[in-house]
Amino acid sequence: MKNIILALTASIVILPAISFAQTAPQAPASWVAFQQQENAKRIAFIQEMKAEREAFLQANPEVKAYFDQVNAVRRERLSAWRAAHPRRISTP
Repeated sequence: MKNIILALTASIVILPAISFAQTAPQAPASWVAFQQQENAKRIAFIQEMKAEREAFLQANPEVKAYFDQVNAVRRERLSAWRAAHPRRISTP
């Protein structure tokens, strides 16, 4: 009896999801192409920004040293907070 109820419950949950997935319309090819172009532009823009940031940090080593100090302080604060707030879940 339990198996029958479990099978019915699973079919009630799974079958509508399967039927909905089959009836969802495909996106037009022009829309897919547009999204791919926009994603390519976005990736190029992010790579350009990263290259500019790296060039700036190489040209200004004092800024890089400042960022390294800030990150070190941030890591110290995080480790101190973690030491003060141990996890409650014990790992075996």
